[in-house]
Amino acid sequence: MVILLMVDLFRFIDRSNREFANLLEALKQQDFTTSYSGKFYEKSFRDLESSFNEILDQYRGARMDQAAQYQYLQTVIEHINIALVCFNNAGKVFLFNQAAAVLFRKAKVENLEPLKSIHPTLHQLMVNLRAGQREVIKINREGELLQLSVHVTEFRVRQEKFKLVSLQNIRQELEEQELDSWQKLIRVLTHEIMNSVTPVSSLSAAINEMLTDEEGRRRELDTISRDDLDDMYSSLETIEERSKGLLNFVSDYKHLTRLPKPVFEDISVEFLLNHMHRLFKKDMAAENIDYHVQVPAHQMTICADSMMIQQVLINLIKNAMEAVREREEKSIVLSAESRNEKVIIHVRDNGKGIDAEDLEKVFIPFYTTKKKGSGIGLSLSKQIMRLHKGSIHFQSDESGTVFNIEF
Repeated sequence: MVILLMVDLFRFIDRSNREFANLLEALKQQDFTTSYSGKFYEKSFRDLESSFNEILDQYRGARMDQAAQYQYLQTVIEHINIALVCFNNAGKVFLFNQAAAVLFRKAKVENLEPLKSIHPTLHQLMVNLRAGQREVIKINREGELLQLSVHVTEFRVRQEKFKLVSLQNIRQELEEQELDSWQKLIRVLTHEIMNSVTPVSSLSAAINEMLTDEEGRRRELDTISRDDLDDMYSSLETIEERSKGLLNFVSDYKHLTRLPKPVFEDISVEFLLNHMHRLFKKDMAAENIDYHVQVPAHQMTICADSMMIQQVLINLIKNAMEAVREREEKSIVLSAESRNEKVIIHVRDNGKGIDAEDLEKVFIPFYTTKKKGSGIGLSLSKQIMRLHKGSIHFQSDESGTVFNIEF
């Protein structure tokens, strides 16, 4: 009896081991078509088979979900009108969607080398651009001018490094933005020019009227009254003043459109902030402004033209001083941080903020809300940051404004 029980036990264990081995082999081979159909009558084996089937069902479901998600992502990637190219450090291409095929006129690409002969500059940009960087490049594709916004993301999969490059033709958007910018600039230019030309024209006409009689003949100076002479002198002074204003306006315009080429060098951000602190320390104290610098904890450097970036910071700090002038408790903070491989310098004030109707106009050349402002400070700063492949932007509300310059 004992022997029979032991034999039965060994059979039970052997069956269990075989069934379990079959399950593991199916999982190893990713064969989820296997099923256990209850060929054993013992309850324990039926329970075991039921558990095995549940495990296989879960794997089948997970694999179907994975396949569905992959199909969904493939559809999205092929549908979007943005070229996507993913490759590793060796240049092997793992993703080349339909938009990329249209852009490069290549149906399939296995490595980056063929792209080098099609667009050498674009190929070099894709390889050299670092994670988080964005650049706009112009290329000629069979006579068609494209303006591509190129953006790079880097990631790792199983210790292998990949670079995902997106390329989007933004020519139409840039042209619309450029047209809008020109229209805004023309309105401002017209306003400034008319402010000078209108009084010059009207006063010139008034002087001409004083110097001629009713029949249009020139009058002798000794026939002109003292009051008329005083009016003429006053009018000529105004004409001279407005003419100088117009000349200064043209000079500012030339200065804005003829920026020198930057001389790049490595600059310590800590040195830059401390220099700005020393430069404005007395002026801030004279106006009772709480002015301080938050120096970054670790060493940060930027590659820039020192004089140009100092000019940007001077413009922003002067604007901040103007913004806090009407506050009882005035505060301006200069700080810097490193985020997503970028260096960002902040100029923060606790002024009343920029009015909603002015938010879209702050970077328009010659637009200003100040009585004595030229309106070129922020537009000049934006031009300088573009020359540095950086950007300048701001956030503003009733509690204050912060301008950020990114490198």
